[in-house]
Amino acid sequence: MKASRPLLAVLAALALATACGGGEPAAGKIAFMSNRDGNDEIYVMNADGSGQTRLTNNPADDIYPVWSPVEGR
Repeated sequence: MKASRPLLAVLAALALATACGGGEPAAGKIAFMSNRDGNDEIYVMNADGSGQTRLTNNPADDIYPVWSPVEGR
């Protein structure tokens, strides 16, 4: 069964929050889009280019990653 696009967006947001300790980007973290596999996907990496991790993986284009703040912080 394929996950819906809204579900994938939520999963990507949770992955970013987990990777970065909350809604604020961790120092030295960069979220970006790449089509290195032939499809636009969202990745996160360290500022030095290491630790590149793909956060999305679906046939739809995933573009324009942004950091979203968490309420109460």
